[in-house]
Amino acid sequence: MSCPLFFVVARVVGSDGSLEKWKERLVALCAVSATEPLGNSYYWGHDLSASSPDTLWGLEGYTHPAGFFLGHTSTDVFKREMRLADEQKLLKTVQGIGSPDYDLHHYDLAGGWLKREDDPGKDSRDSAVAVLHFWAVEEGGREEVVRSLEGFGKAQRGREVGEGELQSCAVLREVMDRSLATLWLRAKTQEHLKSHLETQEYKALLATLQPLTVRTETHLSQVFNGHIDQPPTGTEA
Repeated sequence: MSCPLFFVVARVVGSDGSLEKWKERLVALCAVSATEPLGNSYYWGHDLSASSPDTLWGLEGYTHPAGFFLGHTSTDVFKREMRLADEQKLLKTVQGIGSPDYDLHHYDLAGGWLKREDDPGKDSRDSAVAVLHFWAVEEGGREEVVRSLEGFGKAQRGREVGEGELQSCAVLREVMDRSLATLWLRAKTQEHLKSHLETQEYKALLATLQPLTVRTETHLSQVFNGHIDQPPTGTEA
């Protein structure tokens, strides 16, 4: 029996003025990730809020959790780039791999999609991303939240590809925090993404989820490097 795709949504709180250095570190990390046999996605951007300009947001995807825990993080490239990040003091409060400035959530893919083959910009490295967290009122109520998110995703997937349509709409089920579900959205530009968050469909989704959730968070980022939903290494046509 195959397992669902495994994802990590990473929030990295950088020190003041560290963004350009982080972009340098991620060049090699994105390159090595694309060669890993269990790798699926490695997609990075910077936070769009004025209060957190040096915060990074990343989506890492693997065909098996071992790709993250035993694969990517054990590579010589990862170890070298993390050492350089520590030497350059790129984290906000505490340096080192155990720093609280590395805020990771681990997920199984519950539904939705990461890219559409009929989307000419499906592999864009400069899209805009929204990470939308929803915490259920109680742990047992999360599946109702997930079903609502899946319904939203199916409706969006049914639309024809157009200039402003969503490029990604993934529904993620957190592995450790059993009350958390996350909707991961991607659009061609920041303007397109923000317009989707103002649609009647999205507002209706929020209204449906309001009595089911105790807390929500919305985070927007601008992508600058990476790849998304690539075929396993060695299987490309």
